[in-house]
Amino acid sequence: MASKHIINLKNMNPAVLQAEYAVRGAMVIRAKQIKEEIQAGSKKYPFKDLTECNIGNPQAFGQQPFSFHRQVLSVLMNPSLLHTKVYHDDVYKRAELYLNSIEHGLGAYSDSQGFPIVRKNIARYIEQRDGFPSNPDNIYTTDGASSGINIALELLLSGPNDGVMIPIPQYPLYTALLALKNANPVPYFLNEEKGWSVDTELLQQVYDENTKKGINIKALVVINPGNPTGQVLSESDMKKIVEFASKNRIVILADEVYQLNVYTKNKKFTSFKKICASMPNHPVDLFSFHSTSKGIMGECGIRGGYFEIFNIDKDVHFQLEKLRTMFLCSNTTGQILTDLMVNPPNPEENSPEVLEQYNREYQNNYNSLVYRAKLVTDSLRKMKNVICNEVEGAMYAFPRIHLPEKAIEEAQRRNQAPDLFYTMSGKLNI
Repeated sequence: MASKHIINLKNMNPAVLQAEYAVRGAMVIRAKQIKEEIQAGSKKYPFKDLTECNIGNPQAFGQQPFSFHRQVLSVLMNPSLLHTKVYHDDVYKRAELYLNSIEHGLGAYSDSQGFPIVRKNIARYIEQRDGFPSNPDNIYTTDGASSGINIALELLLSGPNDGVMIPIPQYPLYTALLALKNANPVPYFLNEEKGWSVDTELLQQVYDENTKKGINIKALVVINPGNPTGQVLSESDMKKIVEFASKNRIVILADEVYQLNVYTKNKKFTSFKKICASMPNHPVDLFSFHSTSKGIMGECGIRGGYFEIFNIDKDVHFQLEKLRTMFLCSNTTGQILTDLMVNPPNPEENSPEVLEQYNREYQNNYNSLVYRAKLVTDSLRKMKNVICNEVEGAMYAFPRIHLPEKAIEEAQRRNQAPDLFYTMSGKLNI
C-alpha cells in the first residue's frame, strides 16, 4: 500500500539523515521527558528538578541582560518612547543615533552585509582589540555565529572529496553542516593531558594521511576559547597553527564566540586576526566569527553576530557578497545588539551613573561565570571515576568518565555509544 505522504525517509535528502546535532539529540529529548514527568508530579526520580546543560544558554540559567542594551532596543522597537522620560537620557541619545543612521528603521531590510554604522563600529572594535586595521567592507553581520559558519562553508566546499579539519572534542555544528554539504569531516584530536592543547605535529600528520586518501582539505576549524573543552590557546600555539595553514594552503575558520569568557588569570584571549596580521611571511585566508549569544551578554535568542574576512581574494570576496545577498540580510535587531556588544557605554559618551550600572552588571555576569566554572570543575573532580581539566574559558567543562568494561560491552550489544548508554541508563547496575 502506497504511503499517504509524498516525502519519506527513502526519498528525502540523505544528507539530512546523516547530519547529527548532539546538543539537541536523544539525550536532550530524554531530559525533556524526565522534566515533564517531574512537573506532572512523578516521584520516581531521586531529584526534584533537572538542569539542562547541553547548550550554552546563559539567560535560561538566570544571567541578566544589560539594562542599557535592552532599553535602547525597546526604544528602537517602539520609537514613540522617544517622547517619554522612561529611561535615562543616554538611552535616547543612543537610540536616536541609530534611528538617524538607519534610513527605514528596524522593520525594513538592511544592506546585505548589515547596517553601515554597525559594520563601522565592529571594525573599530577589532582595531582596538588587535592593533591592526579592519575594513567595514570585510565584515558581515549574521544571525549568531552559526549562520556565518554556514556561509563560509557554503563558499569553500565544492564537492564530495572536500574536507574540513575539525577539533575533537568539537561543537557538533561542524559535523552536522559538513554532512549536509556532503563533505568530509577530518578530525584532529586535542591533547587532554596538556590541557586540550593543539599539537601542530599531529595536525600535519592528519593532513598528510587524509590527503593521501584523496580528501581535498580546504579549511581548518579552530575554536578558541574551546567549546566544549574550555581551553585558551597560547599565542605560540596559534602561530604554529598559522604556519601550518599557510604551509598547506588551507583556510582558517576561527570560532571566537567565547573571547570574553576567560577565567584563568595567567591566560588571555588573542584573536587569529591579530596573529595572522602579525605574520605577513605566512599568508593565510581567515574567517573569524563572533556572536552576541555567548560572552558576558548571553543574548542567544536575539541572534546577533558577525564574521570578518582577512586576506581573501577580491574575486572571491565578490562571490561572497553575492552569496550573502541571496539571503537578504541578518535580522536587524540582532545587528543593533551586535553594535551594542562592540560599542557599550563608555566614559566619552555616557554619564557616570549609566557607566556605573553597565560596569556593575558586566562584572556580576563575569563573576557568576567564573564561580560556576570552578563549581562545576570541583564537583566533577569529586566524583568517582571522573577526571576533568580546569575550565580556562568558554562555558563548558569536558570530563572524562571511566566506565566499567561490562557497561561498555552492554552498550555495544545495544549498538549505542558508551557515553550515550551511560547517560540514558541513569544508573549502571552491571
